Amino acid sequence: MSGRRDKRSPRVPVAAPAPAAAHAAAPTLPAGAVWAALSLILIGTVVLYWPALKTGFFADDFLFLDQVRGRSLLESLRAPDPLSNFFRPVSRQLYFWIVAGLTHESPVAFRVGNLATLLGVITLLFSLVRCMAGGRAAIFAAAFLALHYAADIPVRWACGSQELLAVTGALAALLLHLSGRRNWAGVAMLFAALSKEVILLTPLIAIVADHRSGESWRATARRALPLAVAIVVWGAISLAMPHTRQAQATEVEFDLVRSPLAALAHLLQVIPGLEWLPGRFDTIPHTAPPLVPVALAVAALAVAWRTRSTEAAPATSAERAAAAIATRRNGLTGFVWVVVATAPVIAVALLWSAYYYLFAICGVALLAGVLLARAPVSVAAIVLALAAWGSANARALPDFGQGRDAWTPLSHINASYLDRSNLITDTYLASLKRAYPKLPQGSTVYFGGLKSNVAFQRGNGPLLRWAYRDTSLRAYYMNMFSKETARPGPLLFFLGSGDTLREMEHGDDLFLRVAFGMIISEQAKGASDALEVAATRQPNDARVGYWQAWTHVASGDTAFAYAWFAQHGYTVSRGPAPTREAAMARLAAGDSVAARALAREGVRTHVLDAASHGLLADLLLIAQRRNPDAAIEAFAARELAPGDAYAWRRWAMVQMDRERPLEALKSFGKYFQLGGAAAADDAEAHGLEHMLRASIPRGVVDPETQPE
Repeated sequence: MSGRRDKRSPRVPVAAPAPAAAHAAAPTLPAGAVWAALSLILIGTVVLYWPALKTGFFADDFLFLDQVRGRSLLESLRAPDPLSNFFRPVSRQLYFWIVAGLTHESPVAFRVGNLATLLGVITLLFSLVRCMAGGRAAIFAAAFLALHYAADIPVRWACGSQELLAVTGALAALLLHLSGRRNWAGVAMLFAALSKEVILLTPLIAIVADHRSGESWRATARRALPLAVAIVVWGAISLAMPHTRQAQATEVEFDLVRSPLAALAHLLQVIPGLEWLPGRFDTIPHTAPPLVPVALAVAALAVAWRTRSTEAAPATSAERAAAAIATRRNGLTGFVWVVVATAPVIAVALLWSAYYYLFAICGVALLAGVLLARAPVSVAAIVLALAAWGSANARALPDFGQGRDAWTPLSHINASYLDRSNLITDTYLASLKRAYPKLPQGSTVYFGGLKSNVAFQRGNGPLLRWAYRDTSLRAYYMNMFSKETARPGPLLFFLGSGDTLREMEHGDDLFLRVAFGMIISEQAKGASDALEVAATRQPNDARVGYWQAWTHVASGDTAFAYAWFAQHGYTVSRGPAPTREAAMARLAAGDSVAARALAREGVRTHVLDAASHGLLADLLLIAQRRNPDAAIEAFAARELAPGDAYAWRRWAMVQMDRERPLEALKSFGKYFQLGGAAAADDAEAHGLEHMLRASIPRGVVDPETQPE
C-alpha cells in the first residue's frame, strides 16, 4: 500500500497543529509545553505500574509460550491456536515468539513489553486528541487513560498484549486516517484486527471524526475505504482458519436483552471505577489514589493550562460557529467511539472484566478532554483525582467476579484474581519441585483437588513444561486419566492440600484409589481405564473387576458387566432378593454382622436388584461411613435405579463425605427433583444442601470437570 497522503483532503502532520477549524473549540498550545506535560504523564504511568512488573505468568500465557517454544516464526504461525477460539496471530504468536525468544521466556520482559505498549497507547491517544481538539484536551485524555484501571490487567498479564496491541493499531489507524495517510491507516487497522476483534468497528469512528461540514456522509465514508478493506481482509483470513472457531461457544454467549444491558451497566461502572463486593454497595471507598502518578498528572494539567495559547480565542461569529461545529463533531466522535467499542463486549458480558473496556475508555477520555478543555484547571484536576480515586479502589478490591454471571459487580479477572493465582501457583510449584527437583523425562502428571480459579493446570501441561524446561512432560487433571492420556513412562499423581501439592502414596492399589476418586466424581469412563491398569497390578483383588463392571454399566456397556457377573458367581437377576427382609430383621435384633452377610448374599443372588445394593450400602455406611465398598454399592444402586429419589440422596451423602461438594449438590438436586413432597419436607437434606452451598466460594466452578 502507498503511504501518500490524500491530495483531495489535505491533513496536517501529527506533530503540527491542525487548521483552526479542526479544533477551534480549544486553545492551541506550544508543542514544547504539550510534550513536556505528556512526559510527566508517561513518567507517572511507569511509577504506577512499576510494582506490576514482578507479576508471574498466568493461565493462557503458558499455552502461547508452549506454542512458540523451539519453533520458527513461520512454524508458530502455522500451528493451531492453542485456545482454538480466535485468530490473533499478531498479539499471540508473533508477540510471544519475539519476546520469549529474546528474553528466554522471562515474565518480567513481557510485563515491560506490555507497559511499553501502554505508553505507546497513551501517546497515540494524546496525538489523536491533540489533532482533533487541541493540547489541553489531549493532556487530560492522556492523563485519564494513564490513571484508569482498565489498563491494569493488560499490563499485568502477558496475554494482555491482545488488548494493548489491538488498541495501539486502532489508534494508529485513526491518527493516520485523519492525517491523510489512508492506505497506511488500512495497514494499521489490519494489524489491530489481527490482535483482537474488539476494535473491528473503528472505521465508524474514523468516518464520524473525518466528516466535514456540508459534506455528504457517502463522501466521508469513501475516504475510509482502506479501513473497510482491512476488515474484509481480516475476515477472509479468519474464515480460512476453521480450527479457531471450535471453542468460541465457551466464551461467547448472547442474550438479546440481558447482554446489551449488562455491557452498558458495566461500562457505567468501569468509567468511574465503581466496583464493589457483593452486598456491600454502600461501603465508602477507602483506598487513596496513587499519590505520585496523580501528582504528576495534575502537574501536567497545570503545565497545559498555564501555558499561554498560541491561538487567539474565536472572535468573529464565523470563528465561533466553526468552534461550535468542531466541539459538536468531537463530542459526537467520542460518543460513537464509546458505543462501538462497547458493542463487542455484549457477546462476553457473562464473563465481563474492566479491561474489556480499554478501547471504550479511550473514547471516554476524548469526551472528557473535549468537555474540560476550557474549564478551569482546578475543575479538571478534581475530575481527574476523583477518577483516579475510583480506579484505585477498584484495583484494591480483595475479591473478583466468579462464575458465568453477567450481573456480578466485580470484574471476573482483576488484580486480586491474578495475585491469588500467582501466589497459589508459586506454592504449588514449590511443593512439586521439593518432591521432584527434576521430573523423570517423559513423565505424565495428574492433578486432583486443585483450588478453583487458579488456572494452574491448562491443556496438557504447558505450565509444567515451562517450569521444568522439559518438552517431554505432560500434565492433566486427575479426572482426565484415560488410556489416551496414560502414555508409556512414569505416571505421577498429586492432590491439592491447602496451597501445596501432595503426591499420592505409591503402591499396588494406587490405580484402584485413582479409579475410586473418579467414580465419586462421576467420571466412569476414566475410572474404567484406571481399573484396567489396576487389574495388571492387582490381578487377585476382587474389587477391581467388580468396580469395573459398574463403571461399564454407568457407561452403557451392560454386556461387559453381565458377562463379568456371570463369570464370577453373581446371578444376573433383578430380584427382589428374598434376603432383604431377613437382613432387616437381624439389624433390628442388633446383629449388624449377620445383617451385612445377608445383604451381601442378596447382592450376589440378585445382582441387578437396586434395593439390595442400597440396603448393603446403608449397612456398610452405618458401620463405616467412608468405607469404599459402601460407596460402590451406593453407586450401583443409583445406576440400577436412576429414578429412585433416595438412591440419589444416599449418593449425595457419599459424595459429601468424600469432599465432592459440587457433585453432591447436583445429586441432592436430583433427589429434590424426584422425591416430591417427601423430599421437599426433608429438613435434614435441605440443611446439608445449605451447608454445602455455604462451603463453596461464590460462583466457583470445578476446574476438573470443565472443558479446556
